[in-house]
Amino acid sequence: MALVLRRAAKQYNSIILTANAQHLMTDVWTSAGVLVGVGAFSLITGWVRLDPIVALVVAGNIVWSGFQIIWNSVSGLMDTALPVEEQIRLQKVLDQHLQTGIQYHALRTRQSGARLFISLYVLVPGVWTVQRGHQLLERIEADIRHALPTAAVFTQLESLNDPASWDFW
Repeated sequence: MALVLRRAAKQYNSIILTANAQHLMTDVWTSAGVLVGVGAFSLITGWVRLDPIVALVVAGNIVWSGFQIIWNSVSGLMDTALPVEEQIRLQKVLDQHLQTGIQYHALRTRQSGARLFISLYVLVPGVWTVQRGHQLLERIEADIRHALPTAAVFTQLESLNDPASWDFW
């Protein structure tokens, strides 16, 4: 069950499913540790110190898992930058569009829970019509959402020929 939950957690980018999977996996390892400790003591060694050693290892695993669950839960509630692999996917999408003679800047990304937020300024040649620029932005946004399905994408159209386009703050 823990492995099924872990797969679902990755698929849905869910903090709750991740925590549940980790909790169940901790129970599995705890049970396995107890069985190994008792079995090894009674069947194999008769070594009295084995029981507290196994108990300490099991307790350490429980504490470590609890720490990870809390850390991941708190991190999931805080806004963070996109994970590296998603930043790479985003960069590949944007790089494909650079070949059309455009540029972009002020790229900002953040993740809040399972949602991704991406904003950027797209600079197009000044001779382009607003309609042509808008169509390009629609294509860029669609390509980003295809690569990162949970992303909300915010773009702003600017002219490459206007120096004010580079002042975004």
